[in-house]
Formats: sequence, C-alpha cells, structure tokens
Amino acid sequence: MTPPNRSTQPRLLQAMYGARRRAGLVTDRLVERVTRLRHDPVAGLPTADCDFFAVLDGRTLHVHAVLPAGTEPADQAEIFFVHDDDTLRCPATVRWEHDRLAVEVMARLGDAADEIPLSKGTWSLGLAVDAGTAGERHFSLTVDETPERDGPTVGNPPHPVSGWLYQPGLSGDGLAQLTVRGARARAEVVQLATGHTEARIRARFVGVRPQDAPAVIFTPRGDGADVVVPIAPVDDGFEFVVPLADLALGQPGEEVIWEAWVRISATRVVRLGRFLHDLADPRTVLRVSRAVLPLDGDEFAGYRPYYTPAGNLAVACLRFTRFTGTPS
Repeated sequence: MTPPNRSTQPRLLQAMYGARRRAGLVTDRLVERVTRLRHDPVAGLPTADCDFFAVLDGRTLHVHAVLPAGTEPADQAEIFFVHDDDTLRCPATVRWEHDRLAVEVMARLGDAADEIPLSKGTWSLGLAVDAGTAGERHFSLTVDETPERDGPTVGNPPHPVSGWLYQPGLSGDGLAQLTVRGARARAEVVQLATGHTEARIRARFVGVRPQDAPAVIFTPRGDGADVVVPIAPVDDGFEFVVPLADLALGQPGEEVIWEAWVRISATRVVRLGRFLHDLADPRTVLRVSRAVLPLDGDEFAGYRPYYTPAGNLAVACLRFTRFTGTPS
C-alpha cells in the first residue's frame, strides 16, 4: 500500500535546518562574548556581594546579596533592570544577616500579568535601597563564575510557557547581567493521547510565526519516503491522528522508527517534541507506554512514541498479525 501525500522534500529541509541550527549555536557563543565586552551602565556604583544569582524553572529569578558593611538600615529595597533607555523595578526583601544588611529577590520573568516583561537583549542588574533620611542608595551586584552543572536537570532551562531564555551572566567588570533571548522555533507536544482504536498527538507552536500549509512529517530512519499529515492549527495549537497504517510498514515484527517534524512553510520545518522543561535527558523521565492498536482485519500495530535526549519526538511502529489458526 502506498501511503498518501508522500514527499522526499523534508530530507532536504532537514539539512537546511541542521545548518541553521549549527549557525545559531555559533551565534549564541558570539553573543556571550559580546555581552562580556559591552559597557555596563551600572559600572561605577558601590558593589554588593551577590552569592546567589540564578533563574530557576526557566522564569523565576532568585537573587541574594549582602550590602557593604556600614550601610545604613533600610526597610525597603528594589532590584532594577537597565537596558538601553529602559529601566524596570521589582520589590525586594530586606533583613539583617550577621550584622550586614542583606537583600533577597524572587521575581517572575515573562509577559504574564504577574511577571516582569524584559525585552530581548542584555539587562544590567542593580539594587536600590531606601535608607530613609539618607535617601535612596544604588548598588551593582558582583557575582562569581558558577561551575558547570552535572545532574538530572539543566541549570538554565527555557521559560515553560513562552520558550524564552533568561540567561544569567557577567559583564566584563564581573557584574550581574541577564541576557534575554526569544524562543527557538519548535512544536511542543502537549499530550500523547492513546485510545483503544487510535493515537492522537496534541501540540502547540512555540516561537513560530504564521504558518503556510502546515503539516506533520514523519521521516523514517534509513531509507524510505516521508509520511505527511496535514494539520489545521487553531491559536497556535493543533491535533492530529497518528497514521499508524502508514507508519507500520516493515515486515511483520519489524519495527520502523520515524522522526517527527512539522512543516511550517514550503522551505522550513521545525522539530516536534518536548523542549520546555529542565530535564537533562527527557528520555529517562518522560516515558510513554507501548500500545497495541488495531489496523485492518487481523492486523495490529505496536505503537511506541518516545523522546530522544534532545527532546525530539520519535515514533516506533511495527505491524503484526493475530494468530487465528488451530494449535497443533
């Protein structure tokens, strides 16, 4: 049986996508270098020792800093973010720790009503402390280099909703900075729904502009033609039935593995998978059970979706026939 809507074009798009991705990685490294060389607008301010500076869960900024000895008592403080002509502020907590004034901040980043809407670019951070009659004093934040993390989670995951990346870093003067980048273009799996007779996948676009004739494309590992499934997104979300009859193409008992892509234009595809999390290897945590679903007659499909270490969705399918003979 020849599957409908087959095309070999996505293989060429994969090569284009890989080249763009490699170029993007190089660009990221250049941005980090440029960030360290740019002028820091808070340079020259008195410094506060920042012993914790991180963005946890992709959107919650945590800062803990100790002000210089002799700083006058204060009841109020704010953390401020400076980028070009923009300055944003967020309340902070002030308390005494070992005869030193300490400031702690927990701020949500993003575009929701309760989040701080930092635009793309590199933001410098500082503290504004209200010292009463002495007026407001400003401090920059000195941060030590943090070692590479090694564990089940990554240190700087993307925002779980928008996919934006908020990356803590240092200026050339060793002062705290936050680099904000937009979401990488991907299709995020929302649910792998497997019923008694069919398998469905629900997903949403992240960092993708309006699409032109979008479709899900399953590309087999090794030789073979692609299987194309047209989709009709609604508000950046889409849902489709997995074409099991077209994916279980091997000999009975032979498993075929397919990579999942989404075509968003005639010349561009993005990966379909789970990317907005903090897992170092989603394959070991986001496990999906194998299912057996009926095809035609006495034929069945073994359906095994799974995520690669990079979060990409792959689908393994095999066809088999139920034994209907009389045992000897």
